[in-house]
Amino acid sequence: MKKLFSSLLAVSVVVLGSACQKVEKIAVTPAKVELSEAGQKAQLAPRALTAKDEPVEKATFEFASSDGQIATVDPTGTVTAVKSGSATITVKSGEVSGTTPVEVVIPATLALQGTPETLTGLGAQGTLSAEVKDDAGRPVKDAQVTFTSSNPAVVAVEGTMLKAVAVGTATVTATSGALTKTAEVSVKLPDVERVAFTEIVPATLKVGESTALTAVAKGTDGASIQGVAFTFTTSDEKIATVDASGKVMAVKPGSVTIKAEGGGKTAEAPLSIKK
Repeated sequence: MKKLFSSLLAVSVVVLGSACQKVEKIAVTPAKVELSEAGQKAQLAPRALTAKDEPVEKATFEFASSDGQIATVDPTGTVTAVKSGSATITVKSGEVSGTTPVEVVIPATLALQGTPETLTGLGAQGTLSAEVKDDAGRPVKDAQVTFTSSNPAVVAVEGTMLKAVAVGTATVTATSGALTKTAEVSVKLPDVERVAFTEIVPATLKVGESTALTAVAKGTDGASIQGVAFTFTTSDEKIATVDASGKVMAVKPGSVTIKAEGGGKTAEAPLSIKK
């Protein structure tokens, strides 16, 4: 009988000790909530603990948001994003509380920065840059932005670099999630200062002989300009002809002038045809 009483007493002490666990602190998972869309939700999972970090069973919790215009929280601990900003969710169990910060960043605007309207010269390059802001007007850090060209044959895009490929116009589009922004980029050639033949034009050709001529346009700095189209003409097709590619054919004896025109400038070369 004495032994039975002792066992019952021990059980009572254990049950009493468990029932008397006191909530000393609250741990909340996740430690921080980050939301990026209006209406997006996150579930908080609080745990009531003793001073020795032992779980307290059957603890009840109350939830509150420091700013319901930024993020709300319901009685089950579900956090819902409203608009961009910072808020704190407080979780209480009796007189003890714990907190979880909430950061809402909802991308709202995308702006291109410093995109060149014109690239002058084939091979010319430009740098692309864009900024994303949330609906509170704050820059969105680490926002992913991609760039594309409507016509890569005119303006090519490689990462954040523009490259002029051919004369014309293309639309460059920046995309970040559901946000897009466009800009028109034109490619033009530099002003032509002068035109010259790239090789020495022979002084004479015999009837039936031919020669191929090519021309180059140069800018004010003396550098060759790529992409300039040339028109070749002869002063007398009965003596010598020239086709669109610059190939000259000697027809009959006489003297002619072969011209190459491009970018508003002209180069001339005299040519004598012999028997």
